[in-house]
Amino acid sequence: MSDQELGREVIAAYLWLEHCIVERLKLCVILAIFGYYEATSQEVDVIRLGYAESGIVSAQTGMAATADGRHLVFAFKDHIIKVYDVFAGKMIRRFKGPALDLFDLQVTKDGKIILIGKKEVEIWNWKESKRIVTLPLTFEATKTAFSPGRNLLAVGQFEGNTAVFDLNEGKLLREIVYKKHHVSALAIHPRSNVIVVGVMAAMNALLPLKLFDIATGAEVASSSKKDFFTMAAFDGAGERIVAWGREGNQLFDAKDLRHLGRIGNDGVQYAGRNMAYGSLLTDDKVMMLTDTRAFNVSNVRTGERLFTTMREDGPRGLGRIGVGTTSIYALNPSMDKVIVNTTGNNINQLYDLKRNAMIGYFFCDSNDDFAIVARDGRIDGTPAAHSKLYWTSRKSDKKTSLESTFEKGYTPKLLSQFIGSEDVQNTAFDSDNILDRIPVIALKAITANKASDTATFETSQKSITIEVTVKQNPTEVTSVTLHQNAKPVRTLQNEGRSTYTFPASLNHSFGDENYFFVTASSKAGIDSEKMKFKVRYKGTVDAKPKLFLVTIGINQYKNPKYNLNYAQADADGVQLMISQQANSLFQEIISFSIRNDQAVKTNILAALEDIKMKSEEQDMLVLYYAGHGVMSEGVSRDKEFFIVPHDVTQLYGKDELLFEKAVSATELKTAARQINAQKQVFFLDACQSSGALEGMENRTRGVAEEKAIAQLARSTGSFWITSTGTDQFASEFAKLGHGIFTHALIEGLKGAADTNGDLRLTVRELSTYIENKVPELSDQLKGSPQYPSAYSFGNDFPLAVYRN
Repeated sequence: MSDQELGREVIAAYLWLEHCIVERLKLCVILAIFGYYEATSQEVDVIRLGYAESGIVSAQTGMAATADGRHLVFAFKDHIIKVYDVFAGKMIRRFKGPALDLFDLQVTKDGKIILIGKKEVEIWNWKESKRIVTLPLTFEATKTAFSPGRNLLAVGQFEGNTAVFDLNEGKLLREIVYKKHHVSALAIHPRSNVIVVGVMAAMNALLPLKLFDIATGAEVASSSKKDFFTMAAFDGAGERIVAWGREGNQLFDAKDLRHLGRIGNDGVQYAGRNMAYGSLLTDDKVMMLTDTRAFNVSNVRTGERLFTTMREDGPRGLGRIGVGTTSIYALNPSMDKVIVNTTGNNINQLYDLKRNAMIGYFFCDSNDDFAIVARDGRIDGTPAAHSKLYWTSRKSDKKTSLESTFEKGYTPKLLSQFIGSEDVQNTAFDSDNILDRIPVIALKAITANKASDTATFETSQKSITIEVTVKQNPTEVTSVTLHQNAKPVRTLQNEGRSTYTFPASLNHSFGDENYFFVTASSKAGIDSEKMKFKVRYKGTVDAKPKLFLVTIGINQYKNPKYNLNYAQADADGVQLMISQQANSLFQEIISFSIRNDQAVKTNILAALEDIKMKSEEQDMLVLYYAGHGVMSEGVSRDKEFFIVPHDVTQLYGKDELLFEKAVSATELKTAARQINAQKQVFFLDACQSSGALEGMENRTRGVAEEKAIAQLARSTGSFWITSTGTDQFASEFAKLGHGIFTHALIEGLKGAADTNGDLRLTVRELSTYIENKVPELSDQLKGSPQYPSAYSFGNDFPLAVYRN
């Protein structure tokens, strides 16, 4: 057998082992239970997350980050590509990529996604979701290297070929050949025009590293030290190279490949279960991924193992994610926080080099779902993702979804907060003990009929009673809440009992079936899992629904420095468009038009009280607000979010004025829960002018407002679609006729948001359209994207029906 054939056999066997590991993982119901072992104490991290394979849309196959840490890119088995903006805290792009077998993934700062398949490289413009060019490979890919500063990509292949591509020009620069063995170690110098290449023949064949000039393809240097190299990386200055072989980590001079010594005892031989295939090198530390799916961090000078995720009983073999390159990406310029995937599934890990610990996790699915989880239990992301992920315990088989910790832990823009600062709590979320205290609810009876957990109850009675029992931890309960069609309809406080009885009124708001769930709040601040059931209502069909439409627009404030330019025009436009497009859905549209000096607290609350008295379950409430929004300081009372009526003369520094004259989130929550209409949607264009901010830091306030509105949406089971509290610009109105947010809202209502063409516009369709259109328009008009926020805790429903 020739060296070339032997080399092919070695890599084929290795990739087959990798395939076996991946297929074995697919058999697991729980794909991810996390724990890491520190080299000294072997103590397991208490953060434990899991998700069911059946709960995800598609498995993650790749992940990458831009060099500045601004954008993360995720690829999935169904060929979906997603882009996450760290500072915006949102997924900002999702599109269908090519149907190639992904070997590796990279992303550039100038908006290119590089997809490396077995026999080709595709360059995509993610901002336009468009392929730029396809570049063929001579042989199958075996290793990749990327230089973000120079936008160069190197792809090592079988037969010793390495193709170097210029990503700016989208073309091949040079094909370099190092013997007829497959490339196993590869790195591009961060500053000069050279690459380092190592090749693999047979396990007993030790070969040198070589430096090649990219421009000419000529060999520049060859190391006297020979080994079975599987990984190579330059440090940030380009002065040293770390390479892993059978003798462990070796250091080389980057100019002439002079051997500088071995780094400690890290994985001395191939059989040592630590063969490295990717790394990131800082001034004094080396971070590596190994064939045990472990993430190791060692001191470059002493070789001391500082951190590892390796488990002695862990699986062997490379995972699909990051097999081509490091799959370790810095999330900030100082490179002290990185994102890494060692599990081969949809949960990526966040490591802090200074704290020497995993500080959180990033879950991603190929639909719109994502979730970020901090070590201390804070969470961010979409409600659906929070229901997919769950906390697990090593003390028992108990688990609870992340959504149960929403009220306590939800933190918008969480990733940017602890990447850009030291905002990482030392105290870990103690899932083991908390899970033991969470109440568990069971359905006992419906209208005195004993109910099973799975049966769908059917009745022609409009009024029914629902009886539930707390079968575990009843003394931990603080209150129990019944939700009907996602809307909370009644809450009962715990008075030393374990059984709770709720009256309910059935309706046809969402068809025959009424969807119920019951949750219990606990002393630990964590909700119980939802206890779900359905009741099919076969009684008299409800009267045709009414639409209660409240539009509030305030241009003129009592304090003129808070005046806005287009809030009134925006409110008028929304009222007109909804009245036109929704007319055929409703028996009548009852409008409350509140403008300028009429927009005071008493009038706003009076309108909501009137709706409370007149609305039925099948009706719909739509509220649009254009004016200022503000968080209180939280000096004498807890912080609250407020919409700001006409007669509030000072936004900051006078909390009592806000509580007296502004409308708080608590008051909005009370009104929304008391209004019978089970379909509720709120549009909030809460602008903040430069004068309104009065020198206060907008970013911190924006995060607090987002959290308050998200909690408001969840506590009412309603939809909230909001702008981001930015200035109003004259250029927006001149070109669009409205502010950006309201322009997108009106265009969506006209029909642009009916992307599936079924002539029915639902709330979620409109929300998706606004979330995509506003960044596009703001980028065009102002040079930077503005990202609205949408919180969807209700059941979807149509807002408009169109004629052909």
